[in-house]
Amino acid sequence: MESKDVNDFLKKDFWAYMYQGGIHPGKLTGASFDLAPTGHTNTNSTEKTYVDTMGKAERAQYLALTVLVAIKDCTDFEYHGKHRTILETYFIQNLNNQQTQVKVGMNDSEYKSAKRDALKEFIKRYDYWRDARDCPELPPLFYPQKPKKRPKSTQK
Repeated sequence: MESKDVNDFLKKDFWAYMYQGGIHPGKLTGASFDLAPTGHTNTNSTEKTYVDTMGKAERAQYLALTVLVAIKDCTDFEYHGKHRTILETYFIQNLNNQQTQVKVGMNDSEYKSAKRDALKEFIKRYDYWRDARDCPELPPLFYPQKPKKRPKSTQK
């Protein structure tokens, strides 16, 4: 499966799962899942039974909720960049960068760094929950690297 840019995924694909699953953005809660496994595996029996019998809309809802679990699992410490708040504010509440920056109380350089770190942390949490909740159709994500600026060659 082809990897996707984390920004594009959260702006487009995540919302496609939300709409396919019939989740209204103002009501970002779903079926009650026990996120702590009961045995030595990373799934519980109630969730496993539910996953095995769901239809297309229910599966889309499950995938959207998996992404939400990954967002909610991100750290939100004052000294660690408020990653969860940045992700929720920018990607779920659809505020722009400036509005999100004001909400988290950071200056421009702090915010840019914190948002980059938030997206990188999200990718790690997402990878974990994608596997733990058995969602192989969710694509692997990557954080886009800026192309390195090359010195201009001298022309004769």
